[in-house]
Amino acid sequence: MSPEKDIVNLWLNRQGFFTVSDVNANNRVVDIVAIRQRGQPLVQHVELNCSVSPAALANDRDKAELLRKFNDSNVVAAVQRTIRDCLGQDSDYGKVLVTTSHVLLPGISVVGFQDVLRDVVAQLDRQNYRSPIIRCLQLMKFALMANPASIASIVGKDADGKHKSLTHHNKEQLLKQLLQQDVAARLFSRKQNEQLLVELLRNSTLKQPERLAAALESILTKRTATRFLNVLLQQKDVKTAIEEEISKDQKLVKFLEA
Repeated sequence: MSPEKDIVNLWLNRQGFFTVSDVNANNRVVDIVAIRQRGQPLVQHVELNCSVSPAALANDRDKAELLRKFNDSNVVAAVQRTIRDCLGQDSDYGKVLVTTSHVLLPGISVVGFQDVLRDVVAQLDRQNYRSPIIRCLQLMKFALMANPASIASIVGKDADGKHKSLTHHNKEQLLKQLLQQDVAARLFSRKQNEQLLVELLRNSTLKQPERLAAALESILTKRTATRFLNVLLQQKDVKTAIEEEISKDQKLVKFLEA
């Protein structure tokens, strides 16, 4: 059984499905028949189409082959036979494609394998799993992903650039997603992390005086703005710069007098 099939099987089992894998359909193999009996039986024919290559939009030829995975006469007969063996009767069934590709197929529900993988990893606990594939995911979660430096070295650096998992665009999206979480607000609310925030601002568009002024206007209240100006005017470099500007610009003198 392939690693991705192991993962999808666990995903289905956790939803209450009993699964039958690798069903012989003469010239083809049915990946999974999933059956859940809670009152009215729910049956699904599940096929997988996964790759580590960047996700691409399936062309007409790819779509035709994917449809044959479900609609080939031998496949349909094998699925129906498996349903009868398990339920003792015929039953309607849904068709589900778990894939890493971008594709729409008539009459077939498409599920992203990355979503399945995320759900499985998120629910993994520390019990001893017999499946080597699930055990590997467990080690990834609790040994690798639990170490911030290890995660940063994998997703943040390209090494030699040959085996990078994230594009530059995806790295930016990852950082945006993290910064939108509550943990980012808590991180930057701590005094010991102020220097990190200063470095970020120094390399951002907010180093432009006009943009920084506009940002401060949306952050500071009237009271805190007054306190900010009082503190700012006491800064040595700022005070010197203002004194030099006053000697050149009478408009600034009038502004300060006002």
